[in-house]
Amino acid sequence: MTSSAPHELGRIDQVTLADTPALSRDVHLDTDAIQAGWPIFETSFDSLQGRKMMGLVYGDANVYRLATVRLDRDSDNSLGHAETVIPGGAYLRLRLRGSAPEVYDQIAAAFETLFARADHDPSRPHIEYYRREGEVDCLVPIASVR
Repeated sequence: MTSSAPHELGRIDQVTLADTPALSRDVHLDTDAIQAGWPIFETSFDSLQGRKMMGLVYGDANVYRLATVRLDRDSDNSLGHAETVIPGGAYLRLRLRGSAPEVYDQIAAAFETLFARADHDPSRPHIEYYRREGEVDCLVPIASVR
C-alpha cells in the first residue's frame, strides 16, 4: 500500500496486486445471472476452506467472471473450470464491512467512489473480493490517482 484516505464507506487504499492464477466461470453481467452463478460455482468445489472468491467485472464485454485463486489441491483442475489470471498491478481499494446481506448493497456506491478518484485502467477488470461474510474489497485498476 502506498497511500490511504478515509471515506464514509471505508478507507480507500492504493494497493499493488501480483498476477494470480485462478479457476473461473463466466456469466452475463446482470444481477440475476450473477446471483444464480455464485451458488453453482461455489458448490462445485470440495470445500470453500482457504478459497479466495472474487468477481472480475469486464464491463465492456458484459462479462462477470466468478473466480477463485488456484490452490495446490486444484493442480489437475478435475472440475473443468476455465483457467484465468487475476491481473496484477495498481488498484484503488475500498474495503466494505457490515452485516450481510446489507453490506453487498454498498458495492455499487463503493465502485462509483473509486472510479471518481482514479484514472481507471480499462484494460483490466474491476474486482469484488469476498474476503468473508460481511467484508468485501472493491478494487478498481488504476493508471494514476486523481
